[in-house]
Amino acid sequence: MNIKNGTFLIILSALLIMPAFADGSAFTPLNFDDTAYSVPSTQKATSTPATSAKPAVSVSNSSVNNSSTVNTSTAATRTVGNSDLQSAISKIDAALEDINADQNVVKSKYADVDNQYKFIKNERSSLKSQIRQNNKRIRDLNNAKKRLGKSVL
Repeated sequence: MNIKNGTFLIILSALLIMPAFADGSAFTPLNFDDTAYSVPSTQKATSTPATSAKPAVSVSNSSVNNSSTVNTSTAATRTVGNSDLQSAISKIDAALEDINADQNVVKSKYADVDNQYKFIKNERSSLKSQIRQNNKRIRDLNNAKKRLGKSVL
């Protein structure tokens, strides 16, 4: 019964995890220029026919149709989108640097407080042991006094 349950759970988890390993997303954060989907052009139409001296660039991607072509005029709009993403990434990096600097300040304060706590804790324990020693001396002296008083009578 346990083997069946274990096998069932493994197969079920494998089936549920499979979509996580699926490839083919259009957004790849490390390589922005290898996308083969079309980007809408923001250029205005001109009254004269445009003669482009640049040939069309063919972009191939294993997860998309290999025969798709991307015009170089759309690459200009793609770089604008990339600069927006890059500026967002740089803002995030700046925020991370600020947070890390604040984290370092907090960690140093924590280390100071921790050292003070340890020092006070050690001082407290040494004072407590001194109190115990003094109480023991007082008890010993009181007992000695009682013994002397009994021996005199």
